[in-house]
Amino acid sequence: MKHAKRNGFVCVFLFLLLGSVNFLLGVESLIQQVSATRTENGGIVILGKAKLPKGTILMIDISRSGPLLGQTKVTVNEEGSFSSEPFTDKNKPHTSGLYKVTITSYFINIWQSDDVLIKVGKNGAKLPPGQLVPDDPEFPKAGGHLEVSFDITFPGLSPELQALQTVKEAILTLPGKGRSADPIKDVVTYFEKAGGFKATGWSAKQSSNGLWIVTLNCIDAGERKQAQWEFNPRTKTVKYLDPLAKLLSWLPRE
Repeated sequence: MKHAKRNGFVCVFLFLLLGSVNFLLGVESLIQQVSATRTENGGIVILGKAKLPKGTILMIDISRSGPLLGQTKVTVNEEGSFSSEPFTDKNKPHTSGLYKVTITSYFINIWQSDDVLIKVGKNGAKLPPGQLVPDDPEFPKAGGHLEVSFDITFPGLSPELQALQTVKEAILTLPGKGRSADPIKDVVTYFEKAGGFKATGWSAKQSSNGLWIVTLNCIDAGERKQAQWEFNPRTKTVKYLDPLAKLLSWLPRE
């Protein structure tokens, strides 16, 4: 009889435990459908869905093998979606591959509006259990915050964008002058700051032989002009094709 009671107690305990586990597993994550896409300039935009009120502020961090590579805040819209500003690597596109994307949010006054806090509760008290990380693990009931990480693959650059970026980052050597002190994009910026010259847009087009022609449209001394470079994707080499492109490919070392 005692064994029957004990077995019955164990069964009830297991039922309650498994029921609790299933409840937690059945709760939808507050952050869903996180992905990465590229802009036409190569920046990485993080997209996602949040089961949180309109106006909720989220912090997005990106990293790779440890160090923080970028951080920005986003706001959840009325459809529950969010989208970041483009992430770049010091104004250059991040390479393709696997990155860690961490999304964080604190449900306190300095983070959220009164409207959001009314809906989620102070420190997220009205959110489903198991969704928040304790601020202090020793006192888990004192309050928590949202912190969830995803391994996201950043897509590669399109062939056109690869050609554009390779030319902009190229450091060329000119006959009789040697190697430029700066890449082409910085030489262009130098001439813009000097005055009388303004870049109006870059473009790239692949020719029938597989080579890419990269064109910089610009205004030079009041005239509309073009400077062109050639990028060979097989040899990864860049060369200027006209006098203006040559001028914009070199700066002396100080």
